[in-house]
Amino acid sequence: MALSVGEHILDRVRKQLNADKVKLWLPPYTSEDGQKGVIPQDFITKYSTGLGLPDDTVLSALEELRLHALEKLATRKKFQESGIATLKVKLTGRAPQEANHQLTIETRLQANGLQLKQLISKDCCIDTNRLKLIASGHVIEDDVALQTQHVRHNSQIMAICLTETEAEARQHQEQIQQLSKTRQAAELLSSKEENTDSGEYYLQIADQNGKRLDLPKEERKALVLAMTLHEKGKASMKRRQYGEALLLLLETDKEFRKCRAAILNAVDNYAIVCLDIVWCYLCLKNVGDLPDAETRLQSCEDCFRRSYGANLERLTVVKGGAITELALFVRLHLLQGILAFHQHRVAEAAVLLGKAESELKRLLVDDEKLTEVMAMGFTAQEARLGLRACEGNIERAVEHIVKKKEEKKELRKKEHEERKNKNLSKKLGQTANGKRVNLETYHSLVSMGFPKGAAGEALRQANNDIDLALQVLQEHPEFLSLPDPDVSEVQISDDMLAQVTNMGFDVNIAREALRRYGGQIQRAIEELLKTGGVLTPQPGTGATGGHTNVPAPKKSPEELQQEKDAIESIVPDIPEGEEDYLDLTLEEEAQFLTEYKMLLESTR
Repeated sequence: MALSVGEHILDRVRKQLNADKVKLWLPPYTSEDGQKGVIPQDFITKYSTGLGLPDDTVLSALEELRLHALEKLATRKKFQESGIATLKVKLTGRAPQEANHQLTIETRLQANGLQLKQLISKDCCIDTNRLKLIASGHVIEDDVALQTQHVRHNSQIMAICLTETEAEARQHQEQIQQLSKTRQAAELLSSKEENTDSGEYYLQIADQNGKRLDLPKEERKALVLAMTLHEKGKASMKRRQYGEALLLLLETDKEFRKCRAAILNAVDNYAIVCLDIVWCYLCLKNVGDLPDAETRLQSCEDCFRRSYGANLERLTVVKGGAITELALFVRLHLLQGILAFHQHRVAEAAVLLGKAESELKRLLVDDEKLTEVMAMGFTAQEARLGLRACEGNIERAVEHIVKKKEEKKELRKKEHEERKNKNLSKKLGQTANGKRVNLETYHSLVSMGFPKGAAGEALRQANNDIDLALQVLQEHPEFLSLPDPDVSEVQISDDMLAQVTNMGFDVNIAREALRRYGGQIQRAIEELLKTGGVLTPQPGTGATGGHTNVPAPKKSPEELQQEKDAIESIVPDIPEGEEDYLDLTLEEEAQFLTEYKMLLESTR
């Protein structure tokens, strides 16, 4: 996946020419008419000796670089005179082997993204619907001018092909639409309110300990959207579908950038997004082509330093250790080393690759030990992270895993209670003076034997004063029949309605009674018989006498089902474990490390 040896030699020769300020497009190397000139033998000998290359290899490299320089001059002149820009396009993703993977495209920068796609399509015979274009870390939009989308003369463009073979052509439209569907589902999920009774999906934002973070509603929504898209992107990475992953990750990046800097600087999520994007660049063979990679890796390193401490000391304090987070640093240092290599900073590349190798060795897990821990009933992820955290000690690893599972269980139990109380507080509403009903006082009244509905209404009227609430309950015995505030919402079926209306009650009153009493048909009938078919108005409903305002459903069952289906399409890719992002097998990292160490050796 790295540069070929020939390209690497060109880079070495180019670097030396730049250092010596040699201009191959001028005499004596190029004649006045642009033809090949004369390259002195002593010049060739100097370069072959200095670079450790054969004379004929140096000569071939010099000629190739000379022609490239002339081409670059010609395209620059053409752009200055006519406004026609030259773009270098690299086709990647699931492109057919027979397609031309390196393209030179000429276009005016006033053209839009779709027009550029059409030019690329003409050269490589791939339908425009199958192409996604990226320039400087941004997806190029079809209907916007190139000059406003980070595209300049001589820009490098990555063209991602979304299907693998012609046999999959009938599915390409679904692939294009998938990103849009994922985004819509993520937006739905980010809009969900917390409700323990509804049974609906709800995403919670937590810190590095898995502890819940309470954020303003709009900020939470933005973060959930970004993090959901990120999880979908990571799922594609695990399947090694790097083209699709990159598109999702760039959408994630766009959403994270809408959040306050204070939030992004406080957590490591955005840093990991940057790291994942550059990893996709590498796997798509573009890490050396995109300057965006360097900026992202620097952002990642700065964020890790703020979140973890310069020497991971904050992680040690918070989590009792930091070895599992080393997996992120393996990838970071590996990518930094590869980027330094492509930028001809060979000494720095050697240091960074050395760091990555040292960290990788610390994280390697023995296969037999992994199997042994898994045989005890733990998952591969639990076993791998446990063994890494305990540096291969099986007994300590098992204790670590069990402890983590118990901590997680306790945390979930506490979270459930907090969410339950929060939902109950919402349902109890506000007192006459605008304050929330005090849950402790509410539970005290319930423990005295008062019905929950009566306790809530009494405290609302008494402004949380328990003595005054007791007096209210004595003066208003009708409150004793009020429904429980924490009854879950149920679907009222036609059959349930029929059983109540058959007793002679109005259909709207029957529906409201069933809603109030959680679908309990017998209790709804009993209360209506007791009150003569008149429901006591509930606080805040605006009901009077026997008329109850029953809100019409906001969405049809079909719309609700569509929303449910959309959300369920992304939920499987959202991990339950807080440390899922640390569970890297490191197999690909090891392969890249070996490859670039060999390339480094070839420069010495």
